Amino acid sequence: MASKKGVALTMVILVGVVAASFLVYLLPEDTTMKISVSDFDKHLDITKERAAMEVTGINDSFKKLMDDEISSDEYISIAEISSSQLNSLIIELTNSGATQEWTESYVNYIGALKKLNDKIIETVVIANLINDDINSNSINEILAKIKQLEAESLDLTKKSDISRP
Repeated sequence: MASKKGVALTMVILVGVVAASFLVYLLPEDTTMKISVSDFDKHLDITKERAAMEVTGINDSFKKLMDDEISSDEYISIAEISSSQLNSLIIELTNSGATQEWTESYVNYIGALKKLNDKIIETVVIANLINDDINSNSINEILAKIKQLEAESLDLTKKSDISRP
């Protein structure tokens, strides 16, 4: 006959195994962050404000780079952070689950943010050229491309505003 200690120990082990198996089913498998947006108008406005702050910061830093107030390495660090922030905004808008009526506006603004990110990449190229003491003709060509990217971004932002429901 089994002792009381043996039966109790068996019961404790059995309860532990059953409890552990239930935990496997209770813990969520997908732990990615999900954004739930209900006011797409306000969400887009907030995103535009955040992007405007990034653009202002990067423009000020680029001006300081061109005026020789900061080093190329300092600017590149700032640009990498700004680019990362814009990528986060792009991902946030992409994953927002915009309704069909808001899709066109969101897609246009995502395009505008991508153009701004391309602009930042071009400014990093200039910072590297300054670092390598390359002639100003190359820099002037890239500055023209930056102005074009800014214009394209503004155009896409206007299209986004026009296509709002």
